[in-house]
Amino acid sequence: MVQRNQANPLKVDVSYELYKELAGEICSPLDDADLNIDLRYELYTSKLIYLYNIQEQCFKCINTEVTENSYTPEDLVVIQNAIEVTKEFIRQTIREALLKGLTIAEKKALDASRNQYNT
Repeated sequence: MVQRNQANPLKVDVSYELYKELAGEICSPLDDADLNIDLRYELYTSKLIYLYNIQEQCFKCINTEVTENSYTPEDLVVIQNAIEVTKEFIRQTIREALLKGLTIAEKKALDASRNQYNT
């Protein structure tokens, strides 16, 4: 269950049950074969925000007396690993976008030089 935080309405609280459903997949890459670079970047960024939110909730649960249906220190390790993996996917996406941009620029420069010699 997703709820708005009363203290900060822009912050979303994610239920532990939802986290447990997704826990096995949070370190996995997105199925991004058919996505353009911009959409892939946006999805990984959204995933990272989700992970930061559950990391904060997990940290708070671990440091309080809540024991029923709550996060464990092992969950925190899984979440922190997922954050690092997701950051790497974002870096890969940025590198791919830069390389693609350079390739396009190189092609334009090559075409321009060909056009210069043909005139």
